Amino acid sequence: MDLNQLYANHQRALVNARRSEGPEDRQTYFDLVEYYAKRIRQYRHDAGLPAISLEMRGVGR
Repeated sequence: MDLNQLYANHQRALVNARRSEGPEDRQTYFDLVEYYAKRIRQYRHDAGLPAISLEMRGVGR
């Protein structure tokens, strides 16, 4: 998966987390957000790109 697809999936998971209605759904999306954030960080590290922050602003647990 390329970096753009990882970012797109990360953003989609953030939107779904914000829209989720129940705690179980919300946790699933938080898990996905973290999964994609980890993959993005690893991709950037492996490619020699600078580190970035992938915050979950606006998403309450």
